[in-house]
This record gives sequence, structure tokens and C-alpha cells, in this order.
Amino acid sequence: MAMKEAVIQEYIRVNPIPATKPYPRRKPTIVILNKANVKKLLKAACDSGWYLEILLGLFCGLRKGEISGLKFGDFDAENRTIYIRRQITSNPVIPKGGSKIQTYKVIEKPPKTDNSYRLLRIPEAVAKEIEKRRTVIDANKLQYGEQYFDHDYISCQENGLPHSTTVMNSALTKLCSRNGLPHITVHGLRHMYATILVEQKVPLIKISALLGHASVNTTFEYYCEVMDENEQIITFMNHTFVPEGSVATC
Repeated sequence: MAMKEAVIQEYIRVNPIPATKPYPRRKPTIVILNKANVKKLLKAACDSGWYLEILLGLFCGLRKGEISGLKFGDFDAENRTIYIRRQITSNPVIPKGGSKIQTYKVIEKPPKTDNSYRLLRIPEAVAKEIEKRRTVIDANKLQYGEQYFDHDYISCQENGLPHSTTVMNSALTKLCSRNGLPHITVHGLRHMYATILVEQKVPLIKISALLGHASVNTTFEYYCEVMDENEQIITFMNHTFVPEGSVATC
């Protein structure tokens, strides 16, 4: 990912990584809250100002950058959908002619992969919270007047500028600590969303599309351990690798 980004930023002309031997990635530890703790987290989040962001991670599976990059123009209230088409990330700033990173700048970028562009149906509770957030932001616009930076963000600072890339996880850490909950990150909420889908027997290829993964292989790598090995994985393999119209034989 770093080398790919270096090509985009024109620090190097060619990415040598595709020609090298791939090695297995270390799978992250997935922290899953039980239902009681999820309710506890949501109850605490209601009064924190981060309720909508937590809902978008837990019940829509959005990445942290996708939540930050979401705009009201991406929200269709009538059909209750959101369209993921950008992310907010930290971009290193290197002075011209220098070699060291001076600082990081929060910028808009395309989604992580081509498959990350996706249209998602959202629960009614999320749609209602988006409308509530619109009311809050409209009030902020009146308060700040010409000093408001209107980029149409759903999740932003009071003056309209995007949040830093660390603030959501910091807020979530405080929520968990103050309420005696296991530590979880925004990406952890995304993992919980995927796990819920697995438990509901949603086909893996559908889960992959909802998460915006680059391929089904990525989804399988992360969540095969929480699947029913005697049924779900075999079913997935059969449906995926047996050509349509053919009959599997021993």
C-alpha cells in the first residue's frame, strides 16, 4: 500500500512490489462485543456526539476514512441509502527538495479499492441520526457564518473542517474506558458488522461487496475462523469453484 501510494504521489515512477514474492499477512485480532456490551456502548454513545459515527461502523461496516468522507449529498433519504465514493486520510507533507515528513495534512482521496465504491442500504435508525446531524450542522453554519468551511461533511468539526484521522478512535477509547468495556476501534466495529453478517448466514461474496473488499479472498482470509467450518466454508467453496451448469464428481 505504501509503495502504491508513493507512485500516486510521484515519489517513485514504478511500483516494484507486484513483481516480488508475496508473504502472508498477520491477521489482526478481532475484538467482538457481546450483545449486552453492544447495548451498553450504544447507550453511552448517545450522549457523546459520536453516536452516528458508531452506528455507521457497527451497522454499515464503514471504514474510519469512509465515515469521515461521507457527505449529505451521498445520502438518499427517500431510498435510505448512502453512496461510498471517497475517504479522508492523512497525507504526509514533505518540503520541496527535502526527504523528511514535516507534517500530515488531512485530505480527500478516492476509496481504498475500486470495489470500495458502493451503494449501501442503511437502517432507519441511521437515517434518522443523519437527519439529526443535519440539524446540528445547520446550527453550526449560522453560528460560524462566513468562518464555516462548508464541505457538506456529515461528520466534521464545528467549523465544518474534517476531523483528524485519530479523533474517532480516541473518542471510542474513552467511551469504552469510562463504561468498563473492552477496548475496540472503529475498524473493530467494522469487524463486528461482518461477524453479524456471517452469523446471519449471508453469503461471503455478498459480505465482501458490502465491506468493499478488493476481493472475496480478503474477506475469506479475515473471517473464515468465525464461519461454520462444516457448512459455511464448504458451501462457499462449492458455489464459488464449481462452474455453473456442471455436476461435481468424485
